[in-house]
Amino acid sequence: MYAASNHIFALHLAVMILPSIAIAALAGLAVVLLILGLRNFLLRQFQRDQAWIARSFTRFRPDPVNTAVWTGAYYVAFSLLLLLLLFVTPNALFAIGFWLVLLVVPRVLVEAMWQKRRRLVERQLPAAIASLSNSLRAGLTLVQAVRRLSETAPEPVRTDFRIMANRYELGAGMEATIAEAKERMASPSFNLFASTLLVNREMGGDVAETLSRISQSLDKLHHMRQTVEAHTSEGRTNIKVLLVAPVVLLLMLSTVDGEGVKMLFSTSQGYAVLMVAGAFIGTGIYFAGKITRSEI
Repeated sequence: MYAASNHIFALHLAVMILPSIAIAALAGLAVVLLILGLRNFLLRQFQRDQAWIARSFTRFRPDPVNTAVWTGAYYVAFSLLLLLLLFVTPNALFAIGFWLVLLVVPRVLVEAMWQKRRRLVERQLPAAIASLSNSLRAGLTLVQAVRRLSETAPEPVRTDFRIMANRYELGAGMEATIAEAKERMASPSFNLFASTLLVNREMGGDVAETLSRISQSLDKLHHMRQTVEAHTSEGRTNIKVLLVAPVVLLLMLSTVDGEGVKMLFSTSQGYAVLMVAGAFIGTGIYFAGKITRSEI
């Protein structure tokens, strides 16, 4: 009788456990099949992210990096962020939506940092070109003049000339080095400077005098940009107010109707309102930035 009861218990336990094991196995199999089916897509996405990380590092520093390691760390960080959001946020759908929005943040921040750095490089470029012209007049070759700028020019333009010098030392030709810098910078001012060097390498001529004239023209263009920025400063101030105003209003409302504000962060309807408000604020900032941005 005791053996029979053990046998019945074992059968009952098997009946309870086997469905769970089967469900887990099917779920694992589904995940494996999904990964295999999306293998090519995931591989292409990994290559795109790796290329983006490589391009981002190349923009800001002259030394090469292990992009595979940085891409893996990037994936691990965002995976942990998703788990954290799912843990601290009561609504899983909102957590996933917010996580998808955060995926765009690194690219936006890197692009904003790059645009800020490029504007600073454009301000420093006239003086750097004038220094390059003086070095050529002193009898230095173009390679020697670029190397000298990579050591003496102020940051961040010094880093760009250091990248050019490193590319040349690694075996790239000067024409290829200049063309690569032109593509990487994507700056009208730098394009003019790089095109002048490329044309001179092909056609010849007094490159020192040409660079001196370009330096003077870019300096005047920089003063024009400063004038336009001064006239559009009010619009940029309005953008900053647009960013701060919703937070201030939310804090003021929390002192009057604390329960109503709390619902924004504890209910699905509140999350929906926050997402719609964020979309409207982002749209307003985007178009205000387009209006106040000066393109000279």
